[in-house]
Amino acid sequence: MNVLTSVRFFKSLFILTVTATEIFTGCSPNKFDVEVTEPVTINVTRLDSAMFEPVPDSVIGNILDFYTQYPQLFDIYMRRIVRLGGVESRYYNDYLRLFLQNPDIRECYDSAKVIFGDFGQQKSEIEKAFGYIRFHIPGFRVPEVYTVISGFNESILMTDSVVAVSLDKFLGSGSYFYERVALQRYTRKRSNPELLPIEVVRNWALSEYENRDSIRNMASEMIFHGKILYLMDAAFPKSKDHYKISYTLRDIEWAKKNESNMWAFLIDKKLLFSTDSREIRKYVEDAPFVPAFREESPGRVGAWIGWQIVRGYMERNPDVTIQELFNITDHHHILIESGYSPY
Repeated sequence: MNVLTSVRFFKSLFILTVTATEIFTGCSPNKFDVEVTEPVTINVTRLDSAMFEPVPDSVIGNILDFYTQYPQLFDIYMRRIVRLGGVESRYYNDYLRLFLQNPDIRECYDSAKVIFGDFGQQKSEIEKAFGYIRFHIPGFRVPEVYTVISGFNESILMTDSVVAVSLDKFLGSGSYFYERVALQRYTRKRSNPELLPIEVVRNWALSEYENRDSIRNMASEMIFHGKILYLMDAAFPKSKDHYKISYTLRDIEWAKKNESNMWAFLIDKKLLFSTDSREIRKYVEDAPFVPAFREESPGRVGAWIGWQIVRGYMERNPDVTIQELFNITDHHHILIESGYSPY
């Protein structure tokens, strides 16, 4: 066997070995796909059914019972979600009757029944996600979940121990109900039923944790939101990235393609250390697009970049746990230690 033949032989052998390894072990093992030995069970209360299955007069006649049965949520539901006020209001019963008899809202409830059924699938997915989180963060508080009809108001509302989910905000991005109420198109991206568990867990995380960095600038806020999205990596280990951030495929591809340009822009304009809260919100909060990056960009690209920074940091510091990650208050330390460079 001559030298050239030997090189070809060993090259072919190497390729076969790598291919076999990929087949049997996978190209890149998912470190978050762990075995959860202590499953989580959540309590789901169908307040939507309790409100809309009986005839309206029956609900109105027994409205005080609802305050007794659901003390953690019902007053918040009336005042903050459907915005009808409290029972002390002179016109409370009239407003409640109009809400319960509204044909659009009742039709919307009927659609939610068809889409979500007994809510069993969504309950299972939320439980799995919280199970993964408890694996990484032992002792976290498992919230109760209430399903409601909000009249197209808030999608998710959090209290200390309760998550209220508005089923009418998850009827599908193409739902004609959203055309009727002129729901902004960029918010409809997050209205698909399969995103409901994602949005529940993400909103829980945003209420459970806060940015405790003493320096509140653009970089700090981006990395804080990156931490939340890294937690979504752990909570939904088998989901694609665009689901975990509630993007469309087009959104995620745009972010990947333009990552280096966005980073260069933030550095060139000295925005990373900006403390202007209005400027920061443009990059990390929900919006139709980021003005600096044209209408083709999705909102929250600052959070997406923060996610990549946190991923880089955790890859370079494999001994740091998720719980320890959230205990780090110096987000600039994370930025420096991440070695982030998208060029």
